[in-house]
Amino acid sequence: MIIYTRYKFNGEVLFSRFINFEEIMDRKYSCLGQMTRVTIKGGKTYEGFADEPYLSNKGKCLTLIWYDIDYGTLGLRSGKVTTIFIPLDIIIGIESILHSNPRWGHPPINEFVFSSELRSRLMKLHEKYMQSEEKK
Repeated sequence: MIIYTRYKFNGEVLFSRFINFEEIMDRKYSCLGQMTRVTIKGGKTYEGFADEPYLSNKGKCLTLIWYDIDYGTLGLRSGKVTTIFIPLDIIIGIESILHSNPRWGHPPINEFVFSSELRSRLMKLHEKYMQSEEKK
């Protein structure tokens, strides 16, 4: 069994429950496109934007994608992505943030952060930009 927790973008827990592998493969609890943190046996975590679970020659996997991000501007450097394949049988926890995909107007960062942290980072970038404009 896997513990699946879904958060609102502000960090409030929408729900947390045990799910099984079939519910992931059937997309009953889909986290497609959402910022997702996956915890595997041993406690290691992976973060990224979730892609569809799929069957590979290595078995059933959950797929996470990292974008090529310029963290100085919080914009994309290129269209390249890195894909991480995590076998379902080693996953013990999945957490996802609802409405965290860039199509909802948020920067495409590869980190599991809620709205307050993201807002703080954006304000720092804005202040830095404004100071550089004043010097011109």
